[in-house]
Amino acid sequence: MILSREEILAALFRETDRAQRMKMPLALIKLGIVAWDGGRFEPGDPAFDVGLREIIARITTLLRCYDAVGHMADREYLLVLPGCSSFNARTLAERLRDEVFVDSAVVCATELGFQACFAVASSGGRSPFVVLRELDVALISARSDGAGAIQCVASREDIDPAALLLPVLHDEVLHW
Repeated sequence: MILSREEILAALFRETDRAQRMKMPLALIKLGIVAWDGGRFEPGDPAFDVGLREIIARITTLLRCYDAVGHMADREYLLVLPGCSSFNARTLAERLRDEVFVDSAVVCATELGFQACFAVASSGGRSPFVVLRELDVALISARSDGAGAIQCVASREDIDPAALLLPVLHDEVLHW
């Protein structure tokens, strides 16, 4: 089921609170439909809307039962992924690109191919407003890269703690 903007934002705030309390990861994917083909269909046309609903149904089949997807703006959707790292969210964005947007939707005996760009971010317990702003900037960048592009927002979660300790351990070994 696709949530309204208000419902997906409520889910985002709820999951951010839970992630902070339980010290769990929370990842977000914002996707924007950037292209479609099929001739006469335009956004707002009932046939276009049927094709878009088929694409959204394909997206939801790849999500877990506790993930949420909602409509944010014109042809922009937000996926809230509790317990998901930014690495796994990027993998999901790649699957969405490769599995959902590879096949055309058949509408009125006409193939209507959709393409999307993706922005991926980890909440890291930060304010949802900050993360949403970062996703907006990353989605703009992905759109400039072209259909199918995925832009990731770097976060502290992406840094391997062992990599930070290695120079310290190496220096200590040298001083022995």
